Amino acid sequence: MHLRSPLKSLRARLFAATLGALALTLALTIGIGAVLTRRQVDRVQVADVARRADDIALQRRTSVSYKIGNSLSGDVRTIIDVRRRLVGYVPDVNRSSDGQTTYDGKRYLYSYRTLPSRGLLVLQPPGVSQAWRPFLRDLLLSALAGAALAAVLSFALARSIARPLRRVAEASDVLATELVHEPLPVEGPRELASLAQSFNEMAVQLAASRESERNFLLSVSHELKTPLTAIRGYAEGLGEGAFAPEDASRTILVEAHRLERLVRDLLDLARMNRREFSVGREPVDLAEVAREAVARHEASARTFSVSLTAEGDESWVDADLDRVLQIASNLIENALRETPPGGAVTVRATGRQLLVGDTGPGLEADDLARAFDRFFLYDKYGRERPVGSGLGLAIVKQLAVAMGGDVTVSSSVGAGATFTLELPRSPSREPAQANADRRSTTVDPARR
Repeated sequence: MHLRSPLKSLRARLFAATLGALALTLALTIGIGAVLTRRQVDRVQVADVARRADDIALQRRTSVSYKIGNSLSGDVRTIIDVRRRLVGYVPDVNRSSDGQTTYDGKRYLYSYRTLPSRGLLVLQPPGVSQAWRPFLRDLLLSALAGAALAAVLSFALARSIARPLRRVAEASDVLATELVHEPLPVEGPRELASLAQSFNEMAVQLAASRESERNFLLSVSHELKTPLTAIRGYAEGLGEGAFAPEDASRTILVEAHRLERLVRDLLDLARMNRREFSVGREPVDLAEVAREAVARHEASARTFSVSLTAEGDESWVDADLDRVLQIASNLIENALRETPPGGAVTVRATGRQLLVGDTGPGLEADDLARAFDRFFLYDKYGRERPVGSGLGLAIVKQLAVAMGGDVTVSSSVGAGATFTLELPRSPSREPAQANADRRSTTVDPARR
């Protein structure tokens, strides 16, 4: 996978960086320890030289001798001479002192003591004593053990950081190709756990977005089919001489406007990245809607060999004419598909309600509460009945709610079904200009 190589590099870099930091810390610790230990050893050597000088000076003071000498015992040189000859080696030949000096061009640790008319100078070259070597060996062994431990800890730390990142990278590749992925475990440090949680949330949102897009496309295709069916029906009826050219052209023009409006809504959604359709407000006569919807589906009714009639007197509601026609068309299409040949579909307007009844097989009592759920009836009866795409009733429900109304169904098995659309009553019986006061009401296409 294309993300693995960078992650391996990240693990290697984390390992190298952590090991380098720990190794540098160990090196600094060892260096500082060596310097401090060396200084302590030098202090011990100076103290040893001072004790030797004190011992010799005590002996010479106890047994006064004016004898001079310059002797070497091992690496320790002892000089007894008149004080003026020792001026170049000590700060003050008349006062005892300890420190470092130069003799024959070499650096020495010294201890100077005054004697009667003489001076005592004890010299010892600075260097690693026998006591320092064991400590140095132990210090180096400790450093090697620390370096090995640092390497193990660095590898473990780099792995603990890189492993969750690799899981996210692999899951991203799988999600891009297979569209689904099991949730990642949310564990580890807070930042890595937050990364896994964010990925899981992204995967859920991506799945929901893909499902929403699929449902939206299905909904759009369903809405496009309704006006196209009317146009086709009137075109066929016009060819058969069933309609007058003026009536057919008027209906085809109306349906063309509906298609234009739908395309405009889709463009608005794409441009503004929003999920809403416009719903207008105007007085609508449900009786006229019933007659218009029946006229549009007469050709389909003849094809199904089903009687299709409109009933009712004026019934004015406050709604969107196009949307009410769309609801009526969807309900009539469903009723025609469900009704057997020789049956009847009735569209009736009464009060604030538009009722679409059929003499089809009906629905079971348990189905009524979920009849308007997307794909519910399709999943249950799709293999037994021509129930359409499973989106029509969901669209009807949401459009009714968007206009401030509702839609319900009553049915029993073998006795057909009646769908009832109820809308707010209109205070006026005069139709307004074409959606002059159109407002925007949110209708989620993903749920249509």
